[in-house]
Amino acid sequence: MSIIIIMLTVPNVPYWRLSSFYFFYFALLGCISPYWGLFLDERGFTAQQIGELMALFGLVRIIAPNVWGWLGDMSGRRMPLLRLGTAVCFLIFMNIFWVDGFMAMATIMIGYGFFWAAVLPQFEVITLNYLQTQTDHYSKIRIWGSIGFAVFVLVLGWVFDHISVANLPVFMLILLAAIFVSSLTVQGRFQVGEHDETNGFLFLVKHPAVFAFLLAGFLMQMSHGAYYTFFSLFLEKQGYSKSMIGFLWALGVVAEVLIFLVAHRLFAHVNYKTVLIVSLLLAAIRWWFIGNFSDVLWLLLIMQLLHAATFGTMHAVSMYYVHRFFKGRHQGQGQALFSSVTYGAGGALGAWIAGHVWGWDQGVSMFELAALSALLGAAIAWFGIRR
Repeated sequence: MSIIIIMLTVPNVPYWRLSSFYFFYFALLGCISPYWGLFLDERGFTAQQIGELMALFGLVRIIAPNVWGWLGDMSGRRMPLLRLGTAVCFLIFMNIFWVDGFMAMATIMIGYGFFWAAVLPQFEVITLNYLQTQTDHYSKIRIWGSIGFAVFVLVLGWVFDHISVANLPVFMLILLAAIFVSSLTVQGRFQVGEHDETNGFLFLVKHPAVFAFLLAGFLMQMSHGAYYTFFSLFLEKQGYSKSMIGFLWALGVVAEVLIFLVAHRLFAHVNYKTVLIVSLLLAAIRWWFIGNFSDVLWLLLIMQLLHAATFGTMHAVSMYYVHRFFKGRHQGQGQALFSSVTYGAGGALGAWIAGHVWGWDQGVSMFELAALSALLGAAIAWFGIRR
């Protein structure tokens, strides 16, 4: 165990303070991604309404990260903004116990989403600034987010086999409080100085390679819309228990954890463009097989292991490109733009399409369209991004 800990730590970096934040942040996502759709279904929302609610949550993430990213770059006070966002999220989400109906739920999710957008992009900048020239070691810190996700997915899967999934908000509020406390331990003292100069932000965005990268990321996250919104419901309709659903989600994250452990070695031998394209191609394969063969458990297990590529290597290589394309005073805006275009716009459109396509055949076509989206992203990355 001590050997593993030494392998994970990064010299001259507050490793455990940064890692604990990722642990709690992604543990909260371990509540949302697998179980929020089941929670909304328990509340009586239809598949189309669930898709629309998740799309609204994603639409907020188009605008909000850019607002917070701009504020972070202009003020240099990223941690105070992050703490403010977390605290307001907690206060807004407390109202979940008293709301009912589509519009009330939409209001909660929009308010929560706007302030939640202040959190991760700011912290990613802080982490990368701590790492400075050691960005290949980013995955050693981010791995604890994956561990947090896996732990809570497994625990909640077992818990919700014994109690109602309607209790999900209780666990989410506890984790929001833990995220806020964890943020108090990080100073974020490395700030971008006045001397850091780059080209204008719009000039950077219009560069063909940057545009192609963002478009490929958009298509990848659009393909994930079906997975993050309906995968649990898709499996439940086929008779899988909540504990088995939790296990399948956790299996994907375990694969993600393992790839994060060796990502820095992978990038030493394989160029970033190749990793990006292969990740997109494997996503296309994964979604098509999930849509058509989810009743074959051994095959479903293999497809979940591909999460190592569809999220793990994809996220690691994306952080490399964002850090390389957006330097100096544009770091926060670059992170925010990436988040809004991919997880915001891409995730929103994917969720909206999935919600409307679900009724065709209970999810099969939904995953086939997701595969097509990832395949198109691979083609754009191949032709649009130079090595």
